[in-house]
Amino acid sequence: MNEIKLEYLKLKKKTRSWLGPILVFWLIMLAFPLTVEFVQDKLEIGFFSVLWIAILISMMLATEDIFIEDYNDGSLEQIIIKNTSFQFLISIRIIVYWFMIGVPISMLSFIFSLGTSEDFSLSISVIPLSIISSYIFLNLFVLGSALSLNKGSLLGALITMPLALPVLIVLGKSIIAFQLGINYLEFILLLLGCLSIIIITVPIIVSYIIKAHLE
Repeated sequence: MNEIKLEYLKLKKKTRSWLGPILVFWLIMLAFPLTVEFVQDKLEIGFFSVLWIAILISMMLATEDIFIEDYNDGSLEQIIIKNTSFQFLISIRIIVYWFMIGVPISMLSFIFSLGTSEDFSLSISVIPLSIISSYIFLNLFVLGSALSLNKGSLLGALITMPLALPVLIVLGKSIIAFQLGINYLEFILLLLGCLSIIIITVPIIVSYIIKAHLE
């Protein structure tokens, strides 16, 4: 609990790090209706594609400096020396970032979906998809941030972006499945299966990558 509280307070002080991605998501979704004629049927065309990409971009921005400040001031070395379970601390940091960024974005996804589709059941179905996908994207871009720790965040994003593409495909298919009334829960289970693997493997891989950077 102390680690969670500490990570929460650290992120809370860095307002730009957690508020910036949320504002970017909000602006993308607000700008979307301006690019099409203001007709309800036309707004729904492409809305969910924009929604998933907006979540992807927001999670990418959220991880831009997740390790860089601790790396530059030497805190990462001290954390590794003092803690044997470095991957556990990475998991906690990811959870805190997701709670402060991914969860609000998921709630905004529901609001924008309801406002666009005017379909409450469809909008409710967006919430678990947004929650799971935001956590998956966050983990993937944390991996990219670790890979490009001293080389710029853009490189890490380019490396990990292909890993996010299958998730985008599943998200698109899941909305179609819900609208047709077929196999929606199977897509949720597929995403949860991916998340269960990522949530364990990414912190371990990231811990080894960061240790390699520090050696």
